Amino acid sequence: MNVSFLLKQYFNNCADVSIDVFDAHTLNDVYQNVLKTLTSHFEIEISVLQALSYCFYEILDNVHIHSGRPIGTAITHFDADGEVLRVLVADDGMGIRESLAGNDKFHNITEEEALLRCVEDSVTDGKGMGFGLYATSRLMKDIGLQFIIHSGNHKLISENGHAKVVENGFWQGAVIYLEITTSKEIDPNDVVEHRTDADAQYNERFVEAEELESLWKNLPADVTFSFSKYGTDFGTREMGAKIRHELRTLIDQGISVALDFSGVNVVSNSFSDECIAKLLLEMPIDKLKRFTTFRNLTQMAERSILVALQRRYKML
Repeated sequence: MNVSFLLKQYFNNCADVSIDVFDAHTLNDVYQNVLKTLTSHFEIEISVLQALSYCFYEILDNVHIHSGRPIGTAITHFDADGEVLRVLVADDGMGIRESLAGNDKFHNITEEEALLRCVEDSVTDGKGMGFGLYATSRLMKDIGLQFIIHSGNHKLISENGHAKVVENGFWQGAVIYLEITTSKEIDPNDVVEHRTDADAQYNERFVEAEELESLWKNLPADVTFSFSKYGTDFGTREMGAKIRHELRTLIDQGISVALDFSGVNVVSNSFSDECIAKLLLEMPIDKLKRFTTFRNLTQMAERSILVALQRRYKML
């Protein structure tokens, strides 16, 4: 496989590119290692990782199931400053048209048609469900900057919600390239049309920590800190950092604080990480539990805060 071509074509001038070669036996290890590395980048929104985790595994598995070749290559690069993640999976197998033609329904399909159809729901050669690339296309509609599938002499290019197929050199096999923005919160279960629990699957593999099975709630406190005085929807890291500074000032004075979320509608993952979970960088978990307690959390807000705390705690 011409990895040098892939690097020049899709990762030109990118430093610290990760390259992993995998087969059926090492596929899961590569998947785990890539997602663990991405999880360590707190600049990437957790909901992005939850959705990407599902799609990335499906793309890797497509090489094993559909390419007819034992080996695939995965290349990843995260640009923290630009808030852009690049993910590529390639093989040098039979290609998408030939694979789909194994299904009598698509026996006479052209290469162009194959690229357009492969991202549709339930389009498969019969060896799978035909959902992986479809889910990926839904992910890219939410946060995609560029989505490319190159197979044979044609390339499907999707940008800004518009897709086209062009003739663009020859690649034996298939290249799947995702370029996504990492700072936007999405609904990972909407990406997979609620056919599976994408966020729970990711959390179980990469976030959950036994030491934080639930939040400490409704404990005695010296003062009540009402979030509603700042608004009803909390989604930005800027607001999270501002409030974290105020909380830290109280805790440093030895004051225990009840974090009261009554009247609050939205608590995003990014806000939760910046406001609450980052306190774990400044004090041990025992101290945080001793000086804070939570009150009047909605179920969604509690989950958002808990996942943010678990992610920070596990990385520490």
